[in-house]
Amino acid sequence: MEKSSMTKKKFLNQWLRHFARGLSKKDFETYVQDQYIWHVFSFPLLEYSNLLTGDAAREAFDKVDKSGCICCDMFGTEGVTCMTAFDSVTAAEIDSHYKEYYVVARDDSWTYIRTHEDGLCGPYFLKLK
Repeated sequence: MEKSSMTKKKFLNQWLRHFARGLSKKDFETYVQDQYIWHVFSFPLLEYSNLLTGDAAREAFDKVDKSGCICCDMFGTEGVTCMTAFDSVTAAEIDSHYKEYYVVARDDSWTYIRTHEDGLCGPYFLKLK
């Protein structure tokens, strides 16, 4: 694990640019700003034909190439990290260690979010086309 110079705020802004394109300013201000960015998925504010939730999201995450991904521990002290040896990490391990955790592929092709609302909202997995 390698600590990134990226701040949580910059990580979140980048995430929104890649995974919430088309989100209206009104929806952003009402549902996302000063909230959690995964509300883009939970309300749902955008149309995603390939958004997976719950166990389907966990299974997709477990199968995807995670080498070099960027991770953000929203509630913890780890902050934003670059994971070079992350392939063997499973969704179950993330569930057992973190409350709110975001993972993004190094090429921004997918994202996985473990929310603090365990059993109510998420986790979410989105792979962009």
